[in-house]
Amino acid sequence: MGAFEVANTESNYLNYSTGLLVSILLRYPEIVTISCNYEQQTMVLKFLATTGFDFTAIKTKLYQALEMFHKIEGRQMKRCDMEIFEQEMDLIVISRDLSSITQSEISLIVEMMKDELANKLIADDANLPDEEILLQDEVISHMITAIRANGTEKSLTALREEGRVLVFNG
Repeated sequence: MGAFEVANTESNYLNYSTGLLVSILLRYPEIVTISCNYEQQTMVLKFLATTGFDFTAIKTKLYQALEMFHKIEGRQMKRCDMEIFEQEMDLIVISRDLSSITQSEISLIVEMMKDELANKLIADDANLPDEEILLQDEVISHMITAIRANGTEKSLTALREEGRVLVFNG
């Protein structure tokens, strides 16, 4: 997924929140939808998987890993919620507070989901070159730092559709 399209109904420019969501979706093809919530100041990552896995075990492992990660980083999570919505394909929803999430933590979450779900995790067919991955990591880190300092000014949701990344208000 090299090119992307942004649909933003209120502004003509890419603010930090919009750029962050687009960069995360470009960098991590395993994330199907991502949102920043203004009222709760949270980031919501959504993963799609085929059925037949132990969500409770994954939730426990991921929560323990995130607690240890934040302990090592000297940070404290204010919010870390994980839910599953069981359907034909299961939707795994992870909500994190914007004040403590980092690019390294997002990488940890994605890698753990890949390891725990293996071939059950649905991912886009995006193949970014290594130098583009490094660039996206830097962009994500920079934008998270800016949002951590200022919060997000509106609620946004980004998703993939037919090789594009679409961003919506609300």
